[in-house]
Amino acid sequence: MGILFAVLSGTFIALQGIFNAKLGYAVGAWLSVTVVHLVGLVLALLIYAFKRDADLTAFRRVPWYYSLGGLFGVFVVFGELTAIQQLGVTWAICVLLVAQLIGAFLIDVNGWFGVKQKPVNQGQLLGLALMIIGIGIYTFT
Repeated sequence: MGILFAVLSGTFIALQGIFNAKLGYAVGAWLSVTVVHLVGLVLALLIYAFKRDADLTAFRRVPWYYSLGGLFGVFVVFGELTAIQQLGVTWAICVLLVAQLIGAFLIDVNGWFGVKQKPVNQGQLLGLALMIIGIGIYTFT
């Protein structure tokens, strides 16, 4: 199921980027970001109203700063829609994907944010290098 959710999420990220970029062209970037998050909030609240899968007292056991993920989301949406407007969908998603992968790699190998630290191997470094080379080939051909 994890792979299915990853594939669906990847597809939704591409679709979201296009929709957000088009909305941003029409109404402006920051209003677009606001609308996107309000629509997402409404859907999340509706799903939570039926699912109720969380214990609200659990917030006391989590560092307060973990609830700030929505702040990152604002800049993710703004950055993605701006990148798509300026670079096009494929190039923007390529750069986004590599940046996300490098960020995740650094988190894993350093054990940041309480993630179990993982050793680096040559295959991982080669994979990252090939992705960066791939973006270069895509960009300059």
